[in-house]
Amino acid sequence: MRGNDYLRPADKSVYRCPSLRFMTMKKIKYFIYARKSSVGETQQILSIEGQLGELQKMIQRENLAVVDVYKESRSAHIPNNRPKFDEMMKRLAKGEANGIITWHTNRLSRNPKESGHIQQMLQDGIIASIALPYRQFRSEDNALLFSIETSEANQYSRDLSVNVKRGLKQKYELGYPPSYAQLGYLNTKSIIRGSNKIIEDPERWHIVRKGFDLLLTGAYTVPQILDKLNDTYGLRTRPGNIKGGKPLSRSGIYRMFTNPFYYGVFYRNGIQYQGAYKPMITVEEFDAIQLILGRKGKPRPKHHVFAYTGLMRCGVCGSAITACEKQKRIKSTGELKTYTLYHCTRRKKGAATCTERSYIAVQVLEQLITEELSSYQIHAVFKEWGLTVARANYQNEIEQYQQLIDAQITHEIRLQRELNNLVDLRISGGISEETYFQKKAEKDEQLIRVQARKEGFETKAKNWMEDIENQFNFTIQIVERFQNGDLDTKKEICHDFGWNWVLKEKKLFIDKPEWLEAFKKYKNSVEAVFGRLEPEKIFENKGVNASLELVRPLMCALVDEVRTKPKVTTETTVPSTSQIAA
Repeated sequence: MRGNDYLRPADKSVYRCPSLRFMTMKKIKYFIYARKSSVGETQQILSIEGQLGELQKMIQRENLAVVDVYKESRSAHIPNNRPKFDEMMKRLAKGEANGIITWHTNRLSRNPKESGHIQQMLQDGIIASIALPYRQFRSEDNALLFSIETSEANQYSRDLSVNVKRGLKQKYELGYPPSYAQLGYLNTKSIIRGSNKIIEDPERWHIVRKGFDLLLTGAYTVPQILDKLNDTYGLRTRPGNIKGGKPLSRSGIYRMFTNPFYYGVFYRNGIQYQGAYKPMITVEEFDAIQLILGRKGKPRPKHHVFAYTGLMRCGVCGSAITACEKQKRIKSTGELKTYTLYHCTRRKKGAATCTERSYIAVQVLEQLITEELSSYQIHAVFKEWGLTVARANYQNEIEQYQQLIDAQITHEIRLQRELNNLVDLRISGGISEETYFQKKAEKDEQLIRVQARKEGFETKAKNWMEDIENQFNFTIQIVERFQNGDLDTKKEICHDFGWNWVLKEKKLFIDKPEWLEAFKKYKNSVEAVFGRLEPEKIFENKGVNASLELVRPLMCALVDEVRTKPKVTTETTVPSTSQIAA
């Protein structure tokens, strides 16, 4: 006897007449069971409908009796994970049927517990037959073959689990998180497995970054930032198959502010990995945000809210300037008045000897700020002149940007045409499937890059004029906006006006962006041309065009300087006492 003869039927006529193989099957009532895993559907050997199609051919050919059909999309690696399979087994035990038709034994089980249950029922005769397209297992057969096949299915699942974990670990080490990209990012959709990446979401990136910027100013609470992002900037979560496309929730924004994903790292199984995507914030900004939020992402309770705390430092010892409220009863009237006073905290090491011990009233401090702002305030006419000059001087540049945009559009159309040609070649059999996917991936990547360049040129062509206009808007009536604004408005103006605020001997020292200093310089020059006359009177006496021609050289210089020197919004250094004294 040869080594595998014990696996073969004793009656060799089965091989000469295939119909004899299923002769006993015609007296059995069957359940059909088709399954595919709920994970990795595209990797299944056959889909459920494909399995049923193959099984139906066998049923019609052999004229088998089918009682019911069970279809399930569940993993068989874990016992008791499939309700329909459990239901089928209970009905088999009750005698409603005594056979199973399935595509392969691994469709029935991939774990030893359920495999043993099926094998026991088969040996006891409760299951008379398990019919597969390529063979039949009967209760009177040797149990070894069924045991081998189910063991192979179980070992395949174990090996697959090890391989998947190893592949995922390698993916983490390369910097690709396993989860759905966070708000502000997108997952690419490449056909080539393992080539997907995380990229910036052009629709939401700048809005999410704005949320971090608002929190870093210290001028807004988290609920206020949430309202601004949802209502003012129109932030919506990414729409999905089931949920999404809605305003960001309060719990969602707290998760966003406390998620290290945004500064370029992610955690998996307690291990930190460095992300291979563009961080939205720096580590220092993330740490500062956690200090602002307090422990566990909850805002710290505050009994008093002051406009300028967290903004200034002492010019002597470098400690923070804080505020307090003092009450005093006026003897003449009996009125109880409340005063807000700012003073040095003297919290830094060696600050015990700080000589800055005087208190400064909030009214005095705001007067100092107003004096600083007034040096940079311009009239609305300045904005009209500046924008008129900007549009005239940079029309050629705008046209160049448009030419670059048109070139990218042409390139995009050509790549799309090449992709369509690839599809036609694949359908006609002109190229192999492997070559098709390789070429398609290359074209898809080129298309993404071309679209990104086009969007970049469009943004540059649009934003540079908007940036200039925003800078002009900031300086228009800045004193009135500060004096009449609420606490949040005052904080925002101070933050945009400069950084590194230092208070010493009731004097303010502020580092300002260079573009703002340019406004001060050319403002004085323009006023000198007209002898400090009102712009409206100039318009009345000389007309708009004549007035503009007088200041055109100055406005050209201003626009050039404002446009080429970026606005600085955050700094952390404090000038030394010698610098202040100088």
